[in-house]
Amino acid sequence: MTLLMVSCGNSGNDNLAGGGIGGTGYTSVGPITALGSIFVNDIEFETTNAAITLNGVQSGEKELQVGMVVKVEGTVNADGKTGKAERIIFENNAAGPIGSVDLGKSTMEVMGQTVFVDKQTIIAGLPVNTLGLEGLAANDMVEISGLADANGNLLATRITLKPPVRQAMVGGRISSLTATTFKINALTVDYSTATLNNVGSTGIQTGDIVAVTGSLTSSATLLADIVERKSPNYKNNNSARCQGFIETLYYSGQSVSGFAMITPLGLQRIDLDASTTFSGGSTVKVGARVQVEGTVNNNIIQARMVNVLESVKMQGSNTTMMSASLYGP
Repeated sequence: MTLLMVSCGNSGNDNLAGGGIGGTGYTSVGPITALGSIFVNDIEFETTNAAITLNGVQSGEKELQVGMVVKVEGTVNADGKTGKAERIIFENNAAGPIGSVDLGKSTMEVMGQTVFVDKQTIIAGLPVNTLGLEGLAANDMVEISGLADANGNLLATRITLKPPVRQAMVGGRISSLTATTFKINALTVDYSTATLNNVGSTGIQTGDIVAVTGSLTSSATLLADIVERKSPNYKNNNSARCQGFIETLYYSGQSVSGFAMITPLGLQRIDLDASTTFSGGSTVKVGARVQVEGTVNNNIIQARMVNVLESVKMQGSNTTMMSASLYGP
């Protein structure tokens, strides 16, 4: 699962450099860590006049919950710790029935997607005195928000147990594309009658990151109503902080000049230059989880800072993911 796979995170700087100060536009994508306003990436955003959208539906402040990965558009004050949200957007990574639960590996399968659960994952809607993953079972309907790697494995920041509903939702990267179907990990999506959004004249392509809504016709097939291609959409000169998993490195001679990483907005390009500073180690490599702070131009983030995060191998995973520091270092 690769929609909503990355979280913009705290860069380690209390004061923002460049854009984001004193009213300049600022974009932050990450899990809500506290309420009372909302705290995202160690910044408290006032939400009083913000336009809030949850899964495409206009909503209110009371609907925002800790663990939801949100995109905040607004401004950040000169202190780098407070700001004002103008727009808050939330989309689930997945909404549908659980196929299976593996307590030994702390994972579950949801519509062909592998979801990891750790001690930081918030699981809401369970009966009183029911704890953690033990309270979930096959066929339970859940909504999931979290961070994912380039291989489609999702580390859940919030799981909400819901009543059964007809509509399902899943995000991820397209593979095995035909004229009528494609796969997102193990899930087959039939898009033969779907509305395609943000795909351009070329239509959907293998490797595109998409969000799909529709109805399950079987445990392994989703009949799509809407397929939306995800792509970055920042305002020029905004400041942004992003955290995610590196998919591709770019080189200038023998030196790394930038990289691409998966984000909730699609595949994000990061450019490096001589002024970029590094923390947590200066080596960036494919599969590494990094935090980036920089300025946006033409949807490319020019990095001022890259923080290479220490990763651990999650049990049962063939890829390295973070099981700690979901909410900042």
